[in-house]
Amino acid sequence: MTPQAQVIWAGLEFRKPATLQLLEPLTAEELRWRPPSGANPIGWQVWHIAEVEDNWVRQVLLGEARSYPFARSVREAAPEQYPPKSALLSYFHEVRERSRAHLEAMIEEDFEHHVRDAHFGELTVREVWGGVVTSFAWHAGQIALTVRLLRGGDPFSRGAATDGSPAA
Repeated sequence: MTPQAQVIWAGLEFRKPATLQLLEPLTAEELRWRPPSGANPIGWQVWHIAEVEDNWVRQVLLGEARSYPFARSVREAAPEQYPPKSALLSYFHEVRERSRAHLEAMIEEDFEHHVRDAHFGELTVREVWGGVVTSFAWHAGQIALTVRLLRGGDPFSRGAATDGSPAA
């Protein structure tokens, strides 16, 4: 893996263990719980992380069609349509593995190529990967905050709310 690819990979992987630790004890109900502010549920965040990484790499970097393995985009799904946690995590891991393989296949000059994104316009491949990394970090932080709202206290504490109800 090139030095630039190594930095991107490190950015993608740095918060992954902590994020997976937060998700591990959550129930299906907790994944669908919407904070009082109306923010997106944790299940939405997990699906969105994988979908953004998957489709930015597919569409913008590889020129392929977008992929919706759950028959719709997360943006079109109601909470009761969220896949089970195991399916969401499988999708996340599959996407991350494809990203790793793509990064391993890149040479340094690839990062300088220009691509077009419908929302951001012209970007370098480096900037697209920067967007993937920051999207993951952004939403992983939202997951941690939502777990804290849901369970109260330290989001890495497994026993914050003992009765399974959202924290007040």
